[in-house]
Amino acid sequence: MRIPRFCPSVLAKLSRLNPLCAWSSVLLMTLLLALSSPAAAQSPPEQTVIQSQTHVVLVNVVAKDKHGKPVDDLQSSNFVLLDNNQEQKIALFAREESSDTASLNSPGHMTFSNRPDPGVPAVTAFLFDELNTSLTDQEFARKDFLRYLRGLPSDSRVAVFVLGDSLVLLHDFSQDMTSLIAAIDKHTHRVNPQVAAAMAPPGSANSLTGGVANSSQWDSFIQASNQAYLDEAETVRATTTAAALETIAGHLQGIPGRKTLIWISGGFPIQLGLHIDGNNLPQGNPNNRASGSTGGRVGVGRTSPGSSSGNFSGGTQSTSSTSNSTVPYSGWSFANDVELAVRVLNEADVAVYPIDARGVTTPESFGADRSSMGKRNKPPGAAAPPDYNYETLDTLAVETGGKSFHHINDLSAAIHDASTDARVSYSLAFYPATGSLDGSYHRLVVNTRRPDVKLQYRPGYFAAPDSAIAPLLPVAVGNPVTLAGIGFTVHLDPVEGGYKASITIDPRNITLESKDGKWMGSLQFLAVVGKVEQLTTIPLNLSPATYQQVQAKGLMLSMRVKTPPGTTGFSLGLRDIPSGMVGTLHVQL
Repeated sequence: MRIPRFCPSVLAKLSRLNPLCAWSSVLLMTLLLALSSPAAAQSPPEQTVIQSQTHVVLVNVVAKDKHGKPVDDLQSSNFVLLDNNQEQKIALFAREESSDTASLNSPGHMTFSNRPDPGVPAVTAFLFDELNTSLTDQEFARKDFLRYLRGLPSDSRVAVFVLGDSLVLLHDFSQDMTSLIAAIDKHTHRVNPQVAAAMAPPGSANSLTGGVANSSQWDSFIQASNQAYLDEAETVRATTTAAALETIAGHLQGIPGRKTLIWISGGFPIQLGLHIDGNNLPQGNPNNRASGSTGGRVGVGRTSPGSSSGNFSGGTQSTSSTSNSTVPYSGWSFANDVELAVRVLNEADVAVYPIDARGVTTPESFGADRSSMGKRNKPPGAAAPPDYNYETLDTLAVETGGKSFHHINDLSAAIHDASTDARVSYSLAFYPATGSLDGSYHRLVVNTRRPDVKLQYRPGYFAAPDSAIAPLLPVAVGNPVTLAGIGFTVHLDPVEGGYKASITIDPRNITLESKDGKWMGSLQFLAVVGKVEQLTTIPLNLSPATYQQVQAKGLMLSMRVKTPPGTTGFSLGLRDIPSGMVGTLHVQL
């Protein structure tokens, strides 16, 4: 795994725009490197610099005593960190402490940024999941959610996402709790046919026919007819949710420190329709899951870059190994989607805290909405099948270093516990061995030499040389939720026919390689006004003096934007080509 590079950087020769492009009639753009004064080059900012092309693995650890209270006085020497059973030298160490409130520097007039103030402590974001939660449970959860928010100080900084047919950023980080609560009050919940289909009892003809044989045939026909719709509904839920988690991670990526994502949801199953070929065993059969083995999907969703070993594995078939034989299964699995979401969340240092919006639940086979209790109206003889919705929530929590909450009726108390779970945390970073970035899953073990201290952290990482948060730039700019892999700020000055936009880019997010006495790299820049867009490649070739100047002041670009009458805003995007890191911003005029 590679976290965002901390190397400062950027720019030299900039490509010219294509004069034949229709873009030139709407947006006149001049890209300039704004160099700092010679004096600034003599005083680069004090910071820890990880040189370009160097990879580092960051592990966030929560430490508590035997009473569950934070331990806030540990040092680097108190930890022992193992990567695949090999002890690693802790190269970077930091103690982080979050708080409910933080001062937020309001940007100046006509100044916009895709990141909050860089000096803020670790933050909390909420995902209210309507896609995977019934309407009744949504109403129940919203009441407790609002009760929690109304109890926070008025200057608390939280963000709220809502997942329905798509992901919406209902309210971004600010110190205006009144507007946040008003936005939630005005929001209309989504009626979810997918969840209703998944929760409905199996189709039965018992009330229509009298014969046992005839009823069985009709039951099979009805259930087979419903299965295609049910499979499609579950597929939409799983793939859309995984993609939403990736987008949230991209939005939170530029905020320093550990981020807490509280996910209020009914969950979705990772496994779909898995059964032994020919025997048609139900999904709930205890032998229907292989430990650490999952089936693949056919033409559905996305796949992660590279295979993995550990909790996740891809493929076209799932197998269950027993002491006597290996039995093949068929069906779909969304483990690849969950795997990629976990990798993206870990790269952004986001810990997921799922809270089951269903409250205290009853196993489906004992639910009052079932048409019968079992064969010949007798209670089911087998134990209740496992709840694979819980499995998904637990997987996301464990693999990101968070904690899940089930079977609770006071969601506001669970939300409070989740938001305060990591008041104090420790960041441990190490450099993986050369050649170890092979895309495989590495197990992490962190121990402490302090007795009676319990540690909470993610159990592993994907040792991949590339970034998981690397969407195509036009796709990223088209997303209504901004991404912050590359942080930048835009200031607008009115000019005739539009605006002069001055862009300042965080130099720590640009990848440079030292070659022949120069610092080299490349960027992509995309600007969109209405339906007209221009994608420009910017080669980077910096002298040492220019490198130091950009390190001190950041990379500054200047562009002139023509805004035809009726223009309400435009969008900008930057992509660091070597790493694939992306930053976007939607400017509202």
